[in-house]
Amino acid sequence: MLAIGAGYLASRKLGARAPGPRVPTFARIASFVGRRHRIIVIFWVLLLVVSFPLFQQLSQVITSTTSGGQSTTSQSAKAQALMAQEFPHPQANTSTIILLQGNDVTNNATKRFTIDLEERLLAPGVLNGVENVTTVYSLERTLLLVYFLQTGDSYSMAQLHANQTLWAFTLSTYPLQIPSEILRNFISPSKDAMIILVDFSKSPGSFGSADTDPILKNVITIRDIISQLKASDGGPTQTYVTGDLATTADSSLGSHADLSLIEPVTIGAILVLVGLFFLAIVTPFVPLGTIGMALVIAEGGLFLIGKYIIPIGDTTTTFLFTIMLGVGTDYAIFLMARYREERVEGRDRAQAVQTSVTWSGESIATSATTVIIAFGAMTISSFTLLRSIGVGLGFGVLIALLVSLTLIPSLILMAGDRVFWPISGRRFERYAARARKRRSDRPGYFRRAASFSVKRPVLVLGLALLVSLPAIYITLTGSTSYDFSAGLTQAESVHGITALEQSFGAGQIGPTQVIIQFPGIILANGNLSRVSADSIEKLSQGIGNLSNVREVTGPTRPNGILVDATNMTSLTQEQKLAVLGSIGRDNRTGMLTVLFNEEPFTPNSLDTVSKIRNLVVNLQSSDPSLAQDTILVGGASASTLDFANETISQFNTMRVITVVAIFFVLLVVLGSYPLAMTGILSIGLSITWAYAATLLFFNHVLQSGVLFIIPLVLFLLLYGIGMDYNIFILTRIREEAQRGKETHQAVVDAVDRTGGIITALALILAGALGSLLLSSNRLLQGFGFAIGLAVILDAMVVRTYLVPAGMSLLGRRAWWGPNRLRRVRFEKNNEASAKASEETIDPAATSSRS
Repeated sequence: MLAIGAGYLASRKLGARAPGPRVPTFARIASFVGRRHRIIVIFWVLLLVVSFPLFQQLSQVITSTTSGGQSTTSQSAKAQALMAQEFPHPQANTSTIILLQGNDVTNNATKRFTIDLEERLLAPGVLNGVENVTTVYSLERTLLLVYFLQTGDSYSMAQLHANQTLWAFTLSTYPLQIPSEILRNFISPSKDAMIILVDFSKSPGSFGSADTDPILKNVITIRDIISQLKASDGGPTQTYVTGDLATTADSSLGSHADLSLIEPVTIGAILVLVGLFFLAIVTPFVPLGTIGMALVIAEGGLFLIGKYIIPIGDTTTTFLFTIMLGVGTDYAIFLMARYREERVEGRDRAQAVQTSVTWSGESIATSATTVIIAFGAMTISSFTLLRSIGVGLGFGVLIALLVSLTLIPSLILMAGDRVFWPISGRRFERYAARARKRRSDRPGYFRRAASFSVKRPVLVLGLALLVSLPAIYITLTGSTSYDFSAGLTQAESVHGITALEQSFGAGQIGPTQVIIQFPGIILANGNLSRVSADSIEKLSQGIGNLSNVREVTGPTRPNGILVDATNMTSLTQEQKLAVLGSIGRDNRTGMLTVLFNEEPFTPNSLDTVSKIRNLVVNLQSSDPSLAQDTILVGGASASTLDFANETISQFNTMRVITVVAIFFVLLVVLGSYPLAMTGILSIGLSITWAYAATLLFFNHVLQSGVLFIIPLVLFLLLYGIGMDYNIFILTRIREEAQRGKETHQAVVDAVDRTGGIITALALILAGALGSLLLSSNRLLQGFGFAIGLAVILDAMVVRTYLVPAGMSLLGRRAWWGPNRLRRVRFEKNNEASAKASEETIDPAATSSRS
């Protein structure tokens, strides 16, 4: 809406409307820039000065996350809210798991290491907000303390005796043994792994960063203490600090490390590629400097957005850097290249800038509009990750567009041809003469490619169809991953989760909870009511019979084994505690904990969640005792399933909005139904090819998997970013046709004139986005590979061969559109146009004239 409003004001205010034919909006913008270029430069400098303090504070509103965000309306979110309300367990993201590995973690060396670590972690001032450190030895100490207190010792003497006994015996020889059902949660069956739990009083802040948030900084402190103890005491052979809190910290640390690596690589690639294209030293710094200025301004604006509107994720800031440098540099270079082309043709500085902004300005504004539409569609998502990406990138592209339309031409008007130094002055005149001579002497690659496609359109389109068929098959049948945390392939926390799964079983990590809230009280006089016990057990049996379920625990199965909870006197003390621990504070809510055979993020585990929910629906419809109960399925698998389902549903809406909106933008700009459809379909082809290659590369070469959200976001990103080159070529074809050329001739001339610059822009954008492959985050790696490849395919194949072939088949029908919007009209029996069309078939014949 900002872009539409700015365009409207520009069309109303820029320059007085003179009598006669209507002056195009971008011609008036060009005139305004020509008259006020010094004021424009001052305005942007002042805006930079104002934005810089906000830019420096951006880190204060950046949040780190390893998931897609949480919808408050999903069943898993409601289950999580009810669990937090009724069960006094630590809240999500408030605990850290320390995993110790060795040949025998019950030996004395590991015991000494564990007890020393517990003391160090609980020492005053070491960890922020630490609440408890739970180890097998802290549990044993509690048992011994209670025992010695019962024998008549004072509290201090009981503590002394408990500690002496703790050091004197081993886990297998203590006089009081920890119940096996509790011990198995801390010691693996093969005794090669031990778990230590560190609980904190609160979770990280909404804008937590591992560098600044005190809770996340605890993860770094714990790792440092472990390293010091291992150096002095020895102990376990391998240690990991993992869990939700550690994964969040690793995401933050990885994001900072990625930026420190991606930034210099992206900037270096742009400097080299732009310098090679223009054969100049100064030229690369013009777009890089101005877009860098736009990036600072955009991030200053993101600080305000993040503080007052929506949290900004660290993934968004990484994306913003590469997208703005890639797309923004493309816009700036496209305009500068058109300026150089006009100067080569002999026009003076002011005329060259006027023509560049009039024609190239419309192209880059149209392109930016499609990008903003695509990113803007993400804002309708209910998940903060996608909304953050949509808002951040859309805002950044808008700033890059305004800089390219106003600041770049203003700087050119002030510096002139010196922006192409050392090819400036007399050197530029000699360069222009050589360029004109080369164009007349021999047709270039792009002219020959366009001529080939125009003469053999059926062959070109047929080959494209043959390549597309297997790509479509791969796209439809390729497998994707649902594990966001696994995307941090180098993170210690992720390696720790893998080790936990290997030692304790995959289903132990991220169990599924089923929350049952009854209309009335289910616990009376210390016993579970018969009706509620029967209902809970019926549900437990149904869930336990599912193929991927390993164990179900709850009020009737405190340790996975059926007991009579209606008569608590028949149970052991440990069983009583377990039963009471699965009943909520209101005494009418019960919780079942379900462990799967597979890890929580496999397709089979997500399907098991769906089966549990279907089972609940069937039981409630057939069993009156369950019909009035509120039954919710939550946990890691359920949250991921809800995120996937809601995201896919919302993305279907986003796709429709994006495609329809971009179609109407293209229709207005090009004035043609066929050309608007050509732009839409050709990008769809690029997306299919690129995504198929991404599946093959990540699944079979890297064997790291592709996150399910990548094809969804890829669609929107490429319909925005990938549309650039189609718009650049289609608007240039329209420009050539408006000069009176037949369609075939307009196509060949347009591809010839724009081939070099569009290819250079594609390489620059692909280089910028390709730098995301250096990220430690698999999500960013996937985007970098897919978008970079799609951009290259679109520029080198679609724009060079397929668009000319399609235009050749359409002929004059390519310009069919609404009468009021049509930009190109042909006179009937126009012999000159027919002759031009015939000459297109022979590039050599036309080269002398061009």
